[in-house]
Amino acid sequence: MQSLNIGLMGFGRIGRNLLRISLNDQSIKIKAIADTAEKENLAYLLKYDSIYGTLDKEISINEEGLEINQQQINFFDWESPSNTDWAKEGIDFVIQATGKSQSKNDCMGHVESGAKQVILASTPTDFNEIPIYVPGVFDEGFDFESKVISLGSNTSIAAGPVLKILDDKYGIKNAYISTIHGYSNSNRLSDVAGEGFRVNRAAGENIIPRMTQSAKVIEHSIPSLNNKLASSSMNVPVPDGSTVDLTIHFENNVTVEEINSYLEYETKNTLRNHIDITNDPIVSSDVVGSRYSGVIDSLATIGIGENKIKLIIWFDNGWGYSSQIIDLIKKISKRKSLE
Repeated sequence: MQSLNIGLMGFGRIGRNLLRISLNDQSIKIKAIADTAEKENLAYLLKYDSIYGTLDKEISINEEGLEINQQQINFFDWESPSNTDWAKEGIDFVIQATGKSQSKNDCMGHVESGAKQVILASTPTDFNEIPIYVPGVFDEGFDFESKVISLGSNTSIAAGPVLKILDDKYGIKNAYISTIHGYSNSNRLSDVAGEGFRVNRAAGENIIPRMTQSAKVIEHSIPSLNNKLASSSMNVPVPDGSTVDLTIHFENNVTVEEINSYLEYETKNTLRNHIDITNDPIVSSDVVGSRYSGVIDSLATIGIGENKIKLIIWFDNGWGYSSQIIDLIKKISKRKSLE
């Protein structure tokens, strides 16, 4: 099978993870990267990663960009989608991974410059403009032909699939989503004045409450859950390995054993390749490098009364999200080949 040519807009954490994953996947070829930082610096951060370790590949810098294991990857200093020229690179998909340019109008700049489709690696500015994909549970009726598709957020792809199958099976009256998230580039290393208050505090020294749109993203993607969800988030002093604390009030009576058994069944069926389940007593560092959008911790499932259940879903907030982007691209490509 001919490999798919990928262009990256942004070479931060998600971009570097995508490149690392692609090096072990012959069906995906990252041909071009757009980032305003110096390529020497970007190559260094690709080679030496504080979370995933040293990349065991030969990397050399040339005038056009990088060569990794004899694979040439061209670098460009394009600042926005409107400045790009993907046509000359023969790009099939562009992954918009800057954390910016989140509107359809912005992302369409990639299409106008030659890309066939765009995957937005973040939540769109306007949910009604760009379809948001929830892996594993919402393929039927989803517009895979859309020129721009969003994968939403880490939380939406970790909690969304689980909520959808549980709602279909037992009926959900309401649910509360609390994400306990490792710190990220948006956090401060020390207390520094800026916009807002809590976000300006040192991430390595504090548990920091954050605002999140996760509930709204999931409700938009899964209409049966509309007006049934609420969400919050806290950044904690770990660099990776996060969790969703999911409290669900069901329409019908359920037991912990029943819920765990059903989830274990679905992780081998509907949720296969997207959500996993573990019966081991794991902690946050144990999911670093996990390709799944979520790993259900069956030992942490608890209940109160006859219809309230709390679940813990672990995820790697960089690697898991990047892996699901690759899976989405493959799914779109496969559907096109069958037409």
